[in-house]
Amino acid sequence: MEIARERFLDDTRTYHLTVGIRSRTTAAHSLLSALTEDERAQVSAAIVRALDEVEQVIRRHLPPPPGTSAP
Repeated sequence: MEIARERFLDDTRTYHLTVGIRSRTTAAHSLLSALTEDERAQVSAAIVRALDEVEQVIRRHLPPPPGTSAP
């Protein structure tokens, strides 16, 4: 079982990130599978917040978009 969220960091779709939770054992799979729809939504929201934070760090290293100048 996996709960993941993906995001492109630019319009060219060159920089693509995925952050997620994946079960690696039968017990973990059972645990994730037992989550209610509301609990899965809560996990998804937590992943999105984590992805927001990761994006803030990584964006500093992206080249400027074509046609713009670096800050």
